[in-house]
Amino acid sequence: MIIAGASTVTAQGIMERVGGFHVTYLQWFLAYLPCSLISVFATWRIALWLFPPEKENLGGDGSYVRDELRRMGRWTPIEKKTSVLMFLAMAMWFTDPLHKSITASMIGLGVGLAALLPTLGILNTEDLKKVNFLPVFFVATAVSMGTVLVQTKGLNILANVMFAWMGPLLNNVFVATLVLYWTAFVYHFFLGSEISMLATSLPLLLNFAKTNGLPVQQLAMIWSFAAGPKIFVYQSSVMVVGYSYGYFEGKDLLRIGFWLTILQIILLLILVPFYWPLIGIK
Repeated sequence: MIIAGASTVTAQGIMERVGGFHVTYLQWFLAYLPCSLISVFATWRIALWLFPPEKENLGGDGSYVRDELRRMGRWTPIEKKTSVLMFLAMAMWFTDPLHKSITASMIGLGVGLAALLPTLGILNTEDLKKVNFLPVFFVATAVSMGTVLVQTKGLNILANVMFAWMGPLLNNVFVATLVLYWTAFVYHFFLGSEISMLATSLPLLLNFAKTNGLPVQQLAMIWSFAAGPKIFVYQSSVMVVGYSYGYFEGKDLLRIGFWLTILQIILLLILVPFYWPLIGIK
């Protein structure tokens, strides 16, 4: 729903570098907001349906949460300063149509550097040394793969091989949504990582769409959305971490993932033709 995770950052970067258009933080947020909210509620209901709880009532009067909040005490000065910086970043992200020259990444970097200012006293050099920068380089490398393909003209060849069969099917918005969603869904089986999946396929789709006069942004955002549904553990590092605790099995994820995958394509078939044009995605 927001440009924050590695996959969404990768997708936006490829859209800008290869597609030649800018997707604002606010537009991305609004595009996926309805689906995200409905999916959260649906996930809860589907989970209760597929995996009925052993106990209907966990007991207690809710005092645990109140006691923990009371134990935390009042906000400290550093917490207040951090909240102000976070609010400033969110405000600038949501108003990025007013200052398009200041990208979402520059805002995040600026706020992060501001937290290091000695006068604010939020972070120090020791905190900065603890940051793992490898994910940053990994995402940057994935985005750069698309640039290499553009510069070497290899993108044209790969796009024709991979997407040529889709051409006649992408002229109708409903058919295009179905075809792109399920193709990306299957493609994700072979490249478990969302970043790898987007980095190797989204540039091809963008180039094919531009060459054939198709709605570039619309197709790109459908493809990016289709990287989300998962039915196997290996398709997401988050799933792997959850699976490692041993409280669910692969078949459990397959069951709930199947129903959520069906739900999200239904929602996408409603959003793409009727809602997305209202927020400027055509």
